[in-house]
Amino acid sequence: MGILSRSLGVQALSVEDPAQPLLPPSAMYESLGLGRSDAGILINEQQAMRITTWQACIRIISEDLATNAHEIFHKLPDGAMVLAERHRYWGLIHDQPNPNMSAAVFWGAIGACAVGWGNGYAWIKRDGAARPQALIPLKPGLTSPVKVRGEFLYATTQTLTGEVAYLDPVNVLHVPGLSFDGVTGISPVRECMNTFGLSLAAEKFGAQFFGNGARASGVFTHPGNLEEEAYENLKKSIREMATGDNAQRPIILEEGMTWNQVTIPPNEAQFLATRQFQRSEIAALGRVAMHLLQDLSRATNNNIEHQSLDHIRYCLRPWAVKIEQEVNRKILGGPFVMEHNFKDMQRGDFASQTAGIQVLRGNGIYSTNQCLKEIRQNPISPEEGGDLRIVQGAMIPITALLPGQYVPDSAAAVEEDAGPSNNGFGRIIPAYRQLFRDAVGRTINRGGDQEFSRRAFRPAVLSMAQSLLALRFGNCELTKKELTLIDAQTAAIAGAVPAWKQPDASVIAARITEQVYNAFAQEILN
Repeated sequence: MGILSRSLGVQALSVEDPAQPLLPPSAMYESLGLGRSDAGILINEQQAMRITTWQACIRIISEDLATNAHEIFHKLPDGAMVLAERHRYWGLIHDQPNPNMSAAVFWGAIGACAVGWGNGYAWIKRDGAARPQALIPLKPGLTSPVKVRGEFLYATTQTLTGEVAYLDPVNVLHVPGLSFDGVTGISPVRECMNTFGLSLAAEKFGAQFFGNGARASGVFTHPGNLEEEAYENLKKSIREMATGDNAQRPIILEEGMTWNQVTIPPNEAQFLATRQFQRSEIAALGRVAMHLLQDLSRATNNNIEHQSLDHIRYCLRPWAVKIEQEVNRKILGGPFVMEHNFKDMQRGDFASQTAGIQVLRGNGIYSTNQCLKEIRQNPISPEEGGDLRIVQGAMIPITALLPGQYVPDSAAAVEEDAGPSNNGFGRIIPAYRQLFRDAVGRTINRGGDQEFSRRAFRPAVLSMAQSLLALRFGNCELTKKELTLIDAQTAAIAGAVPAWKQPDASVIAARITEQVYNAFAQEILN
């Protein structure tokens, strides 16, 4: 076996062994990644990149995957996922896989090779303790899985000397495309050679047609017999007069010469329809939505947003899962997992985005700082309520407004003299206790600032009054008398602030909640 055969991994065939039949030259071309389509065009992965649609598909998929954040999460026993920004390999995966490229460039290269060649490879460079130190992309044309003495390895000639190096599978990130053996992904270009060949043939035909002055080809006929020298001179003259800058100029025929058209005009050959069909066929091969390829013929204002979501679900997600699982099993492991963050790609217009955030905020799912993070704004301090989660105090079952129809389990927390006619009020104290606890903590952290305590407690006191009014009368409109009571309760709370201490915060909050409730209950319920 020669050096070329060894480096390319081509097995030498023996004439003396009948179990190994001789193959035609096309087999060698195929082993070198070359093949001729039925359209007569030589096709391989590099040649296919000349097709704008296919190159656009590769760019769209690889760049979309690369520019989404690759984040590491700690999976807790209860199923919760916590962002692990301090993980040892966070920088390796999220920021800079190796000293020569950023994460976006590295993951873009892996994605481009996986989509365009059917396999994306990267060498995991480890230190003496087998800890990953760098991720180096490997060219798929120089790397492939092999078996050496029954052992599964990866062979690559992407070395300093060009000699074959064998890598342990645990040291290679391998992202295959469609695969029938689970080991090697098939090349979409080789499998669908005629699709790419027809596209290139149509493009070549169009280029030659316009290079020929947008005229169909034909035959010049001379009535006599020409000597070889005369024939060559005539051929040269016609070429100079009919092509290039002279393509549109009229030609003067002499000696009885005539012109006969023999090729089919582009309109009769359905040239544009062929090119359009090839565009959609190649897009289907890459599972890329047509509107991303600048074809908006079937896109409308009503469906283009859903088409973009389908791009994430059906095009990007399968690739993302393959990458994530490969990283998880060869680099992270244990309770840590890597995931792509598609949140930025799933954002709608600003009005839809803020409406969604408002729902999450109103149901206690997001805190103020989480909402600010979603819209790329700076957080506020926890003392000012940045981490506080709130819910609508008046969100109760509608049956609570009907006397005798709803008796909450927490009704025992209300004074016994509230009576059965006040069903639903028992939920007020538990609902507001955490709000007052938060205001107490913020006030203590501010050193007992009475003015700050008024600003911190008045919204909670006001909200409790409105909730009681809604339960009692069906609306939360405040009268002057109730506003005065709200100010009085806020002032009473502020007057007691200097005596508060942090260890007693929960007790203080419970006492204030009951104090404010009793004051309003006496005024409103009676």
